[in-house]
Amino acid sequence: MLSLFKRYRMARTPNQHVHPFTFMTLCERVKPMSQVEFEFAQQSLEFSSDWLYQHQANGCYSDAGHMVVQNKNAAGFQDSLYQHLAARSLPVVLSNCHETLLNALPVMALDDQEVGLINIGHRFDLKQTLDLQLGSVFHFALTRYSNTRLFCLGIDETLQANQVVEYAEDLGVNWLTLSECSFRFRNNLKAQLASYIEHCDQLVISIDLASLVSTMGVDENHALDNQMVLRTLRQCVLSGKVKLIQLVGAKDKLIYSRQTKEIFDELFALSPEITHVA
Repeated sequence: MLSLFKRYRMARTPNQHVHPFTFMTLCERVKPMSQVEFEFAQQSLEFSSDWLYQHQANGCYSDAGHMVVQNKNAAGFQDSLYQHLAARSLPVVLSNCHETLLNALPVMALDDQEVGLINIGHRFDLKQTLDLQLGSVFHFALTRYSNTRLFCLGIDETLQANQVVEYAEDLGVNWLTLSECSFRFRNNLKAQLASYIEHCDQLVISIDLASLVSTMGVDENHALDNQMVLRTLRQCVLSGKVKLIQLVGAKDKLIYSRQTKEIFDELFALSPEITHVA
């Protein structure tokens, strides 16, 4: 079956037409990830596009393929991002870890642009480490790039240590809790998101798929409402400021979940409006 998928991908005819979205998958090994975990994630990601969007026939996307970042060499990924951003095609990256975002920021974090990071998930990912580790992405993003700010949506307070919350406050992070991102508080979420967007020149969205799928150790009452995630995504994309969308999942149950498919379907539905905004 994998060989069939590989032949299908290789047989695709390159299209030079500029599309509203450019999809790509990326796998990166970050401490303390084992080699086995890295290889399993790569196997899951490499052919995920054949399930997520191979049946779309409206020509609203281009496929940048699968990439691997090893030994901190992300030049190929960064070149691809630069190329598609220059062509006004919004990159959508399905990655095995949040830290992939740090490879993208040098391409878009210009000194005269205020970059708003939006993290949709249960955790702050502000682990304070000297070297890059899983869970440290926004610690490094905010400390390396003075023109970035962070808005976290869906924080599960039961998972946060007091010192992490204090560190988030020290960094000026804004956030809404899991309950505050429910349908009941949709108007407040929309208003706060609108205010955040207004103060940013560019937006980068990161979505933690594990926070959406109840089967991944998250019970149904603690999973983020995917309809609220879609509403948030739509509001951000229609602002015309989004420069990158990152979806993070390293296992089949996340990558091939209903929630992930709904996110891609929402992006396809937004394509005509994206073209108009651009």
